[in-house]
Amino acid sequence: MGEPTRRDVLRGTEALDGPTEAATQTQDGVVDVAVIGAGVSGAYAAWRLLGPEAERSSVLEDLRRRRRGTLVVGLFESSERVGGRLFSVTPPGMPHLHAELGGMRYLSNHPVVADLVGHLGLPSTPFPVDEPKNLAYLRQHRFALPQFADPEVVPYDLPAAIRGKTPDEALLSVIERFIPNAASMDHQAWDKVKATATADGRQLYDVGFWNLLLDAVGQEGWKFLDDGFGYGAVVANVNGIEAMEASVADFVGSPPPNYLILRDGYQTMPEELVRRFVAEGGKVHLHHQVRRIDRETVDGEEVLRLALSVWPAGRPLTVRARHVILAMPQRSIELLDPDSFLFRSDQFLSDLGSIIPRPASKLFLGYDRPWWEDLGLRAGRSVTDLPLRQVYYWGVEGDQTGADPANRNALLLASYNDIDDVEFWNELLPQPNRLAPVAQTRPPRPMDAAAPGRLVDEAQRQLRELHGPDARIPDPTAAYFQDWVQDPYGAAYHFWQVGAKSWEVMPRMRHPLPDANLYVCGSAWSTGQGWVYGALTQAELMLEEHFGLARPMWLSSSVYLGS
Repeated sequence: MGEPTRRDVLRGTEALDGPTEAATQTQDGVVDVAVIGAGVSGAYAAWRLLGPEAERSSVLEDLRRRRRGTLVVGLFESSERVGGRLFSVTPPGMPHLHAELGGMRYLSNHPVVADLVGHLGLPSTPFPVDEPKNLAYLRQHRFALPQFADPEVVPYDLPAAIRGKTPDEALLSVIERFIPNAASMDHQAWDKVKATATADGRQLYDVGFWNLLLDAVGQEGWKFLDDGFGYGAVVANVNGIEAMEASVADFVGSPPPNYLILRDGYQTMPEELVRRFVAEGGKVHLHHQVRRIDRETVDGEEVLRLALSVWPAGRPLTVRARHVILAMPQRSIELLDPDSFLFRSDQFLSDLGSIIPRPASKLFLGYDRPWWEDLGLRAGRSVTDLPLRQVYYWGVEGDQTGADPANRNALLLASYNDIDDVEFWNELLPQPNRLAPVAQTRPPRPMDAAAPGRLVDEAQRQLRELHGPDARIPDPTAAYFQDWVQDPYGAAYHFWQVGAKSWEVMPRMRHPLPDANLYVCGSAWSTGQGWVYGALTQAELMLEEHFGLARPMWLSSSVYLGS
């Protein structure tokens, strides 16, 4: 059988899935490593375990010796696809455009990500954000983004300290009251100050960011930041020092961040990782949902027993593994049987709850022409305090590399919203996703990106209000919506709770039970929450620390991956 194609990866055909019993078809009935979750961190961990650096690992060498040179690694995924919260949909008539309903971009200086993109040969392209002609529509005032610097235009009664500043400049000025020269600090520099930085005698990690901002710029200043950024999460009441680092790294650092996207869709990263994993002899098992994890002794050796349901029939299956990697978000772990042995650890339960789930949703609309170009808008985003919050002029098919220039079909990220605004759009769904958890007796729901008509109609109304009376907006030709609050994800991303000491929690979560060969990786417990780089750095650190893998040749040994 040849290497699996991208279509095989997406469809879960026999080239990947094979017989459900394949996971246990080993001489001793035990898998060496079971990776649970085929999102980007799970795909990365599985691939690295069978890569060239694994041959020099003493931990893996012991496992290979048992099998006379062969390492058995299984990647188990409850859904019908790989990718997790990287979910790329290609609209009809736009083969070179992809609606990124989950993660959509990365920074050129993101540890692991940029180097991995180059190593895998995935084509990328710049992703503009704030273009001079783009709009702000706040408190029913419409103006161009550069006019944020004009106090006569901005409809907020701002304190003198931030009057005449853009939201980026205003937020950075507040952060640098507490952390001087924050704009130029890198990840390593932030890690050096997190445990000691204070404000009015309190540790910044123990103060809510909203509280800090309210004291610094008042309610009107806070609302200006909330509305002007287009993200409620930027100014929410989360861990103060972590919020400062995230804001600088993602938005307001010096030099400003440069965003990129994968030209063929972000989902191609985990797909390519899985393709290479399978080519090295790894096994992928889609529709395999882990329900419970227990400890067990087999021939004098302690192993971990996984109780799974294999869908669509829900047939029970038991898999035993010497090592288990949970590449799962917080909610997916919480959905495990409460009698699973890891929940007996008070420390694990505390660390599991050290993060806050953050809701976010996206709506993409396709059109037969880029109507926004009539208004002088080409790329980047406009922001508003309407529930749309952020609108990205995603692209025109004919302008893409390799596309037919005559094809003027166009794609718009019509709404990128978070926190409270998610509930506005959820109420326009047939059944609000947040009220429909995965039942233990039913299979995981397949990914369905269809956007209902009521939601699309409301978005069209708000797009007209945002863009003004000169906008001539046609009916959309395609519509896709995704809300990540639904189980088993539970959130679009996570953020550190007030009081959480991330530098202590992260290494514990990578190996939460010192006497068990069980590990956790993903973006949820990282200093890159909501980013692929958070997922990959934690997976890489876990592999280096607990499986003895050497840093891969394509990744510089000097790259700082965190604590």
